[in-house]
Amino acid sequence: MVLIFWQGIISLHQKTFLEALAKEPSVSKVLMVVEQDITPYRKNMGWEVPVIEGVEIIRSPSKEEVGHIFSTYKDAVHVLGGVRVGKMMTMAYDEGVRHKAKMGSLSESYNKAGIKGKLRHLKYFYQRLRYYKHIDFFLAVGKEGVKTYTGLGFDPKRVCPWAYFVSVKVPVVKPHPSEVKRIIYAGRIEEGKGISRFVSELANVANKNYRMDIYGGGPEEESLKKFVADKGLSDKVIFYPFLKYDELVTKYVNYDWVVLPSTKKDGWGVIVSEGLLNGLKAICSNICGVSWAIKSNFNGVVFSWAEEGSCRKAIELALADKGFADAATIKAWAQRSISGEAGAKYYLELIDCVYKGKELPGVPWERA
Repeated sequence: MVLIFWQGIISLHQKTFLEALAKEPSVSKVLMVVEQDITPYRKNMGWEVPVIEGVEIIRSPSKEEVGHIFSTYKDAVHVLGGVRVGKMMTMAYDEGVRHKAKMGSLSESYNKAGIKGKLRHLKYFYQRLRYYKHIDFFLAVGKEGVKTYTGLGFDPKRVCPWAYFVSVKVPVVKPHPSEVKRIIYAGRIEEGKGISRFVSELANVANKNYRMDIYGGGPEEESLKKFVADKGLSDKVIFYPFLKYDELVTKYVNYDWVVLPSTKKDGWGVIVSEGLLNGLKAICSNICGVSWAIKSNFNGVVFSWAEEGSCRKAIELALADKGFADAATIKAWAQRSISGEAGAKYYLELIDCVYKGKELPGVPWERA
């Protein structure tokens, strides 16, 4: 079986999933076709272009090269990271239709807020009517992705819940001698990520038995630093610049909790997956797609910004840290449910469902 993925960039979030797919006995070839290696935005966050072992990569193909891919691999299954979005994806879709190829789409929900959100809805509704009849299945990221595409009228049997499946090297977790609860956030310090709002809630809890480390930067960085200083919390909330990805993933072992308090659309939230794979527990808002994988009294707490006091309550539960699974149990669960290996097996089950009529599999993080 040949599997072909069309993406904007060579993404770290796809690396271990694709490597795991390439190792599956039923897969003869995995090909990744990208418009460019990486974006400046990702570079600024410490990303580098990853090496994806066992996967052939084609960069910035011409129209002729796109057509050649479809004519060469006639029975391949293609997954497009969006339909007719950008020059390359438009060429790929059109060639796929011309060759009557097996095609799926990997999609997050779109932002529905405001006038622009209404216009986006009209655009996607139009796309469903005109284009999506040629798409055999949708890998819809998170509950919101599933809700969005079924809400547009797509057959629920063709809308498959999806995640960004990743694997990380996990060091041996040693017992922590300190009772201080250690919290990590890594990402942009901006309104949509909700980190300033989260810290303001953290500052007002009675339990001060914590230390929070923030790795990142952004438009709210200076104002958040000032808030922390004004509250006398400079010894509790510590700021670090963005780290290179390979360095960041070595830091998780030093923490108890990972935080992703997004206030605006957040398709999945890989930082939470990485934390769970290291045995951390997670606090995240229900806006994050990864909140689907958080189970109360097991691996974390989900809160809603729309509910008064919900974030504060989640923080208090985290700092009390009672009734949750231990690190080893969470790590084992995460490996079975949200790792690159779990994603590869799930993807092949979905392909068997779509093209061989087998039963639609349950999502890994619910059945693990």
